[in-house]
Amino acid sequence: MGAIPSVFDLDRLVLALSDAFDLVGVDKTGHSRRVGLVAARIAEDLGWENGEIRTLLRAALLHDCGVSTTGEHHDLMGALRWADSVEHCQRGAGYLSSIPELAVLAPMVAEHHTAWTNLCNRGVDEGVALAANLICLADRTDALLQGGATPGRDLVAALKSHGGYFAPQSLAALDRLSRCEAFWFALDEPVLSEALARLTALGPPQLLEAGAVVRLAAVVGGIIDRKSPYTECHSGGVAKVSVLLGRAMGLCEATRRGLEIAGYLHDIGKLRIPDELLDRQGALDAADRLRMARHAFDTRVILTHAFGPGAIADWAAFHHECLSGNGYPFHLKEGDLCLEARIVAVADVFQALAQHRPYRAPLTPDEIAALMDGMVFAGKLDPQVVAACKEHLEECWAAATGG
Repeated sequence: MGAIPSVFDLDRLVLALSDAFDLVGVDKTGHSRRVGLVAARIAEDLGWENGEIRTLLRAALLHDCGVSTTGEHHDLMGALRWADSVEHCQRGAGYLSSIPELAVLAPMVAEHHTAWTNLCNRGVDEGVALAANLICLADRTDALLQGGATPGRDLVAALKSHGGYFAPQSLAALDRLSRCEAFWFALDEPVLSEALARLTALGPPQLLEAGAVVRLAAVVGGIIDRKSPYTECHSGGVAKVSVLLGRAMGLCEATRRGLEIAGYLHDIGKLRIPDELLDRQGALDAADRLRMARHAFDTRVILTHAFGPGAIADWAAFHHECLSGNGYPFHLKEGDLCLEARIVAVADVFQALAQHRPYRAPLTPDEIAALMDGMVFAGKLDPQVVAACKEHLEECWAAATGG
């Protein structure tokens, strides 16, 4: 199933998380990648140093990390300015500031929808102001493109019409770049990803130890859970129960770290699910069930990009698989499911049952144990993992509920 590495590449993680946050748009993906490339190209034209461009690129790729709902995404792609634009900027900056390795990006993300004249009038640090406004310019460029604008100087003229919103030097650079058709063609895949790969290689790789990745995963888990009011603290609870069960079953520390990361990120594919579908309380039709089932598939794709194939990606993505083969979306059977994947599946069920839902109160530990026994009998959950859970029932309850 793949080994857990001792170190992780930060830029690989940033690119994968950028793709995950872009899933919130549902039907328009790749927004942050395009923003990153446009911003980097403008910075190159302005003569920025490689290190500055690399930092700018990371901030551009994560500029929408404060957006969890499709409603917010619709607003931010639909207009240059809107009433609540500052909220997701500040929220995203808060997330990034809590991660030491990414905290330097927080000021840029906090200001990435602030008009240039306002940045100047408030005395924001010049470097932060220019970087944030450059991200804003790239962001609005892609919003116009996705809205149907024709690439070229007319698009730049539309941006120039918003007097004082963008830094003059950045607009001038975009105007120069816009005259070259290849600038626009490079925003399409696969050239886009190839260009970003070259840009992230501008300096030596920045490697994170597992503990730092756990902290990063915990923040992302909170972003995922914000997608719906009914999933508050779900990802954190799954991570903590997974670690507890891994310890109870004698797994080594490195594997427990991998389980913790997988627990925090197991639902990252849910960012694609429209808000109204995720919060729906009634029965789903076949099409909606298929859309819901896709989240585990998307989780595997994203985490494979972040961590490589197997291990963490599979442990997280297989949380709806069953030993009987009747789970989803891969319909794996008992022989295909490693112990770690079975642990995350049990932790996911336990936390969901221990959490309040609009249609029921939280179940008691004994009620959860009885239900899981039934799921073992039905071939859904692993009997040994459930037995370990029952042996540590109160501890699992505390881990799942934060008690």
